[in-house]
Amino acid sequence: MLTETNSGFDKVRWWIRLYSYITFAAILYGVAAAHIPAIIGVPWSSCEFCDCKWACVLVFHLYEVPLVAFNTFFAWYGLKRFSVVTIHNYNSLLTFAIVSNLAFFTFESLLLLDNVKSNAPTWESIALTSVALILVGGAGFGLYVKQKLVSCLYQTDKA
Repeated sequence: MLTETNSGFDKVRWWIRLYSYITFAAILYGVAAAHIPAIIGVPWSSCEFCDCKWACVLVFHLYEVPLVAFNTFFAWYGLKRFSVVTIHNYNSLLTFAIVSNLAFFTFESLLLLDNVKSNAPTWESIALTSVALILVGGAGFGLYVKQKLVSCLYQTDKA
């Protein structure tokens, strides 16, 4: 039976906390990378040829904000709500987090391809590459944490 004091559960909780803190750091980096250039007066070239720049920015936010909001909730859940009682809920959320990070990675990769085709400034390609790598790395690390979690659940069910 799985309990809060079970050493297997403690190991999984450690990995989940680490993953949650890394997710928060990645969110802060991504939000900063997306907004600081415009704040300092060097806007992204993605909407350069749009007639209505606000509409272009709105489209970006309609796609990205729900994913960022979910990842923020998920990281908070891992730090504040994860327990023996919520372990199965967390496992489901983790699966969706991995998938959403891969979807977000695909979006950033497409933006990067557009930037390369349009000869956008190098700083934009570097920023998009860094965010894409963080997203695919987060998905990979999420898979690792999921395997730790599944192993813990399997050993508990076996006992």
